[in-house]
Amino acid sequence: MMEWNSESLENQIGIQFKHSDTLRLALMHRSYAEQIGEYEQNNERLNFLGHALVNLVITDYLYHNCPYLEVSNFKGLRDKLVEGQRLTKLWYQLGLGEGYPFLGLTQERHRLRLQNHNPFEEALIALVGAIHQDRGFSQARNWLVKQLIAPLLERHLKKIKERSSPNKQLRFLGDAVLKGIVADYLYSYLPNVKVGNLNDLFKELTSKENQSNYINQITTEELTALNLGNEKVLGKSFKALLAAVYLNRSAENDKRGFAETENWFVERFIDQEQVLRKAIRLLMEDGRSQKWIVRHVMGYESKDYHAGRDRFNQVMEG
Repeated sequence: MMEWNSESLENQIGIQFKHSDTLRLALMHRSYAEQIGEYEQNNERLNFLGHALVNLVITDYLYHNCPYLEVSNFKGLRDKLVEGQRLTKLWYQLGLGEGYPFLGLTQERHRLRLQNHNPFEEALIALVGAIHQDRGFSQARNWLVKQLIAPLLERHLKKIKERSSPNKQLRFLGDAVLKGIVADYLYSYLPNVKVGNLNDLFKELTSKENQSNYINQITTEELTALNLGNEKVLGKSFKALLAAVYLNRSAENDKRGFAETENWFVERFIDQEQVLRKAIRLLMEDGRSQKWIVRHVMGYESKDYHAGRDRFNQVMEG
């Protein structure tokens, strides 16, 4: 197994991790995890989380710093910032390309660097997910702004404060917030569940149908009590409502805004037992045993297996 110095690496990226294992996981390409027999310990889940967070951070930055732009410009700039070669170039600028991620591939790194969706850009996105998991959303956001967004956009910003399309921009932000909090929720709530299964649940929870269900659950009285302003607009679009909640929570406490928005969303709209039941069904279709699910997803140790089995049956019976 390749040895590595987490302290040296943390100095390179400018983030001190509380749990170095989370950093190591972000650097574990699937090929290397399989090579050393740690098949489940790769960075694909953190990459799933990181993708949603990177899009949210960029959208948040554009919303706050470029109000004068149309949403079509937001989309264009976001696409430009997440181009594969741009992310790969940043990975190498951080001094990580020659040693990280851990690879079991036979191709030489300079050849891999030229490929689309190469291990370097995927590791960078996974790293954002890891920073968020270890240090919180605000640290991940600040790091990504410093390393990726500001160097490209900061010198081009204008001092215009007027919004070109306030409602469209709010919905665009809300879409990124919804995807960010759902990805974070699924990552944390369903440990060891593979990305394919997480994506199935992600698509369902963020679907237009479910968004309509969410907004229909909000009463006029509740909307007024949230004190977010512009109730006519917020009552018609769940994305706009969620963006307004996020902006309100972030204004009250910048470090807690994302987490508090996620808590509000999950507590208000998500049937967590139903999510777990659907996840279990997907896992069993993939051949996972009840014992594996009880231990590795539901979190019951061997000594508590009987209690876990009872809980498993309770969930599946609905």
